[in-house]
Order: sequence, then structure tokens, then C-alpha cells
Amino acid sequence: MITMKFLIIQKVKREVPIEKWAKLLPLQFKYFDKLEKEKALEVYYHLIGQQGSMLIVNVDSDEKLSKIIGQDPMFFECDREIYPLTTRQTHEKQIRELLQP
Repeated sequence: MITMKFLIIQKVKREVPIEKWAKLLPLQFKYFDKLEKEKALEVYYHLIGQQGSMLIVNVDSDEKLSKIIGQDPMFFECDREIYPLTTRQTHEKQIRELLQP
């Protein structure tokens, strides 16, 4: 099975009331624990000085990526940027092929 990694940067919208955020954040942490156990969430980091996080997820389909994002308890309260990732070795191979005469 081929999998792809995606970088997800998500930030809580400024207009989200602190009371709502305080109720949803523990649910999000529990959700991330579940994803880690399933091996779908590889890395999670909090963005210092911001109400946001950086995730690297490993999925085998766009459907799985959509499900991971859509089931996040903070789905409606966050803005997200999503980037597909590749390894340095794969990138280097592609560049070498591109530069060959």
C-alpha cells in the first residue's frame, strides 16, 4: 500500500469564543491520540505564540485525508493550509532527471 504524507498547519480563528475553544480543545487532543494509535498522525507540534498546530499525517488516499480533517472536533473553528510532502531523496531524483540532457 502506497501512502502519502501531508503537512497540515491549522490555526484557530480569532473570533472563536474562548469558552467554545476550551471545550473543543480536549476533544481535539483525544482525537489526535486516536490518530496516533492508528498510525495516521506521525507528528504533532503546537505553534508557539499562536493558537495553532502543525501535523504530519500519513494516508493512503485523499478520502482518508478528507476524513481526518473533517472529523477534527475543531474543524469549523480552524483555518488550514495543507501541503503534500515528499522525501529529500525523491525530490533529488526528480531534479536529477529533470536536469539530465
